[in-house]
Amino acid sequence: MPENKADHKRKESTGKKLRAAVKGRWRERFGGRQKEAEKPSALKKLKLLIAVVNRRKGEFYADFLQSFEINMQLFAHGEGTASSEMRHMLGLEDEEKVVLFGFVREDRADAALDGLEEKFRTVRGGKGIAYTVPLSSVVGVAIYSFLCNNRMKREEKK
Repeated sequence: MPENKADHKRKESTGKKLRAAVKGRWRERFGGRQKEAEKPSALKKLKLLIAVVNRRKGEFYADFLQSFEINMQLFAHGEGTASSEMRHMLGLEDEEKVVLFGFVREDRADAALDGLEEKFRTVRGGKGIAYTVPLSSVVGVAIYSFLCNNRMKREEKK
């Protein structure tokens, strides 16, 4: 049964509209992923914060660093090796030290160091040194999320 020209044009027009709608949905669904890939990475770089403080003040500084979302800290006990005259010249009377290791996001590292510097100046017997070392990589998404304190964000997505 032959179709007339009007029916043929209507079907052709409907087919074009359908194809355009499918392409639009496809672009929405899959084209968006290309745009996300082109965006700069939202990952924050990490730094290892190392602080050497008096052993008696170790817990105090660990609690203080938690306010900068440093949620994993390691302690290493140590003793100074300098002579008593050298320690006296440097103002380091206490020989027993603790070395704090913590992982901090790069955008919070300067604030943490500034906070520690302030505490070193104002807390009685709270002298110490602190510095950061950039990390080049972390293996595992879960470990990275933990070190960056991204647990809350991950729970919100669920």
